Amino acid sequence: MIPLFLLLIIGTSATTALALAMPRHHEQAHGRGAMIRRQPVRRRLEGWGLVLIAAGLAITTEGWGRGLVLIAGVAGLAAPLTAGLFAWRPAWAGRVVVGGWLALMVGLCGLVFGFA
Repeated sequence: MIPLFLLLIIGTSATTALALAMPRHHEQAHGRGAMIRRQPVRRRLEGWGLVLIAAGLAITTEGWGRGLVLIAGVAGLAAPLTAGLFAWRPAWAGRVVVGGWLALMVGLCGLVFGFA
């Protein structure tokens, strides 16, 4: 079983990456003029990749029914957390995305080595 907190970190990281794909939130986090041409595409791929891998982790450990409900709940909790992040500390957005990738690695190691 993947811990709910781990899935919540990954979900928050995914919604943060998807939010950073929008020009408004990217400027809010990195300042004006920091928009890189391919940045939105990379952030979208990163966000959806995190969502799909987290869903795969949840489905693998919990089964289809419970895993999909778990991911839907995590997405519902992650969206307000991401909105609060951009309201409170938008400069931390990049750190949250990196934290999600680290949490994903912990989850995958736990799954491979039998801790999940």
